[in-house]
Amino acid sequence: MNPLAHWWPVALSHELRNTPLACQVHGTPLVLFRADDGRPAALPDRCPHRFAPLSAGKVRDGQIECPYHGWRFAADGRCTRVPGTNLAPCSKPLLDSLPSCEAHGLVWVSLGAERPLAPPVAPAEHRQKLDTFWITDQVQCSLQDAAENFLDGFHTHFVHAGWIRHDKQRQKINTRVRPLADGVEAVYSEEGKQSGLISRLFEGERGASMGRFRLPGLAEIEYRDRRDGLNLLVSAWLTPCGDGQLRLFARIATAQGWLPAALKRSVLRQLFRVILRQDRQILEQVSANQRRFQASPATPLDGPQDLLGPSIRRLLEQGQPIAFEERQLEIWL
Repeated sequence: MNPLAHWWPVALSHELRNTPLACQVHGTPLVLFRADDGRPAALPDRCPHRFAPLSAGKVRDGQIECPYHGWRFAADGRCTRVPGTNLAPCSKPLLDSLPSCEAHGLVWVSLGAERPLAPPVAPAEHRQKLDTFWITDQVQCSLQDAAENFLDGFHTHFVHAGWIRHDKQRQKINTRVRPLADGVEAVYSEEGKQSGLISRLFEGERGASMGRFRLPGLAEIEYRDRRDGLNLLVSAWLTPCGDGQLRLFARIATAQGWLPAALKRSVLRQLFRVILRQDRQILEQVSANQRRFQASPATPLDGPQDLLGPSIRRLLEQGQPIAFEERQLEIWL
């Protein structure tokens, strides 16, 4: 399937209020605003009159107004006002509106010619009550590299040493890697509490943990206790912007407990910002080094510890689910 025809997240719902937002998806600059019915709308970020950025304008009665000459456009791309003239509103759109929707706390758009049939993928559902919050970031790297980094436990001993794991305190773990209807998943069992600070502070006993990737760009890490209750679920939607830039929308969910949600959110936000900063640094180093060697590109050398990376690469190359036999491994993580 053409990746442009998928739903891609472009903003947090609460960010889209009474002013326009600029964003970019797969190299296409867009302006987002709320229409008169409150639903999100997406148009090319360019007035057809003199090409001024509509995102620098204002939202008037659910329509976007150009900052240059005040031309006004409805959610469907029709021009409804040309100040200083007696021109009647256009019956045909001057701008091509894009499919957009709102779900799971995010605003989504598609660059496809038709509205995608399938709704955006939701985070794994849980019956227990959760405390949730969002973190967003922007990284100079590919979707493939970001997804693999997010789901790769073997870099945490070095990039996040002390925060998540220690190289000298590894555990022998059983792992199952299996295909999903829209991606791939690794299930880890017989892992005790991790040696890093985050696990010691916020995690109780460890039952099973999962890392999964779903097309077109959702990566999830899930930790559960021995009673199958949720300890932590991090859902990261990855949106390619253009020029090698990637936008991250990460939803962090933890089980409600005795600790007030506001306090837990404050502490976890600071800790996850440290982790994201460390990941961003190594990913941008990798990206810069790939550009240094672009005259002689090479295929990544996969090892037995690369549990999900090769499958993620195939999923993104083919743009559809892949078939393979479930496999089990013993690893030292």
